[in-house]
Amino acid sequence: MSQAADTMREHASRVAARLEIPPGAEPLLILALTHPSRRHQSGATEDNERLEFLGDAVLGAVVSGALYDADPTATEGDLSERRASIVSRIGLADVAHRLGIGELLLLGEGEAQRGGAQRPAALAAALEAIIGAVYLTHGFDAARSFVLTHLQAEISSPRAAIGKGIKTMLQEWTQARNGSLPRYDIIGTSGPEHERVYECAVRIDGGEVARGRGPSRRAAEAAAAEAAIDLLGVTREVGVTKGAVR
Repeated sequence: MSQAADTMREHASRVAARLEIPPGAEPLLILALTHPSRRHQSGATEDNERLEFLGDAVLGAVVSGALYDADPTATEGDLSERRASIVSRIGLADVAHRLGIGELLLLGEGEAQRGGAQRPAALAAALEAIIGAVYLTHGFDAARSFVLTHLQAEISSPRAAIGKGIKTMLQEWTQARNGSLPRYDIIGTSGPEHERVYECAVRIDGGEVARGRGPSRRAAEAAAAEAAIDLLGVTREVGVTKGAVR
């Protein structure tokens, strides 16, 4: 076995131990942590995007079930809003950051220099891909246990907390940049009253940056903030944007 293969095996073992994943998932864990930039650079045939797709579906099912069981009084709209917040890119990036996944990511050199390990999109994708890897290796029950263990705080959070982390991240970036605050405007609604969908525009310095939609005003504002974060290239490190070198 080559030295590179030995290194990857050791890396996978550290990942499994840190995240309390039973043995056996190591090969898929390496794939789950392989960012597309690493695949492009190394010429590998796969990255974590397919596992991310699978993990997203498993995550949604687990979170939906947990929220349903936890709050018998919640309406369908409440449940949808809370699930959207938990499985949002920023919400998952917060969990991934807490688990130290950023330092485990396998990135291309250029992406690493641009702060790729702190990008919400990369962190969220890796976490979902890890869930997919656990599901494929150990089955749904193990994947459910993984999600409930590591996202328990988010699942148990009060409804009032929905969207706050996403909006705070954007606000911190705009304040560090020029002292301004984002402004959120509901610009439209659609659907019947019991399935109302809100559309929100977020503006910075008077100009519209992005839009988002959701089953409530809060959810639409959070979706708009998340879209703006993606568009502006904001990372978890306030003030670091696309093209900046850490």
